[in-house]
Amino acid sequence: MVNIIDYLQTSKECDKPLEQIEKSNFLKDNYFGLREKEKKSLLNLLIISNFCYAFKKKPIVYEQITQYIADRFTLHKTQIVLVGSAKTGFAIDPQNYGREFSEKSDLDFAIINREVFDKCVDDYNLWKMKNSKDEYTDADKKNYKFWNDNINELKHNIKRGFIDTYKIPNFLEFKTTQSINNSLSLIVINLRRIHDITVKEASVRVYKDWNTFETQLKINIEHVLKKL
Repeated sequence: MVNIIDYLQTSKECDKPLEQIEKSNFLKDNYFGLREKEKKSLLNLLIISNFCYAFKKKPIVYEQITQYIADRFTLHKTQIVLVGSAKTGFAIDPQNYGREFSEKSDLDFAIINREVFDKCVDDYNLWKMKNSKDEYTDADKKNYKFWNDNINELKHNIKRGFIDTYKIPNFLEFKTTQSINNSLSLIVINLRRIHDITVKEASVRVYKDWNTFETQLKINIEHVLKKL
């Protein structure tokens, strides 16, 4: 039975104002002490529904970027989420936890859409098949140091329901992943040119559905926090 009381009776930690909850120390110090419902809500607040740190001075620009991605790939805008330090304002990884977002940081997007996921998987399968037949030369591979590692890693990740487009070579024959990667490059170039917003690069991880996205987000966050 779903009981409203279970949702509204929050812990003392979760009664704190936003300016405390959005700090890196709050997640690190309190996450594992929260109830499961509160853990889910905290990650939703920090990663999905909260303001976007990288665009706090120009919030409409962020809305325009996600609308561009949505229009470019016929998605609903809610299927595009910016994650990582660009969203939270601080890095969530064991080596650099709490490091503030800067010009050396990335824009890490998630697309949650089954059709796009399937098309990316098609690109992966084409790449894997052609590679197995030795159709690529050393010249093709020269800019991809981890060519075979990426093939194996993507195979594992696809089974889990997500795929990183940048790990597939940016060749025209891979229509969906190449289009996504090029669109991200245009975002980075024109953010700097038009708005003087500088980031290192941009990438996309495509998920087959929201459950997969939320599950993987929880796994990733908990993996990091347990190492701190």
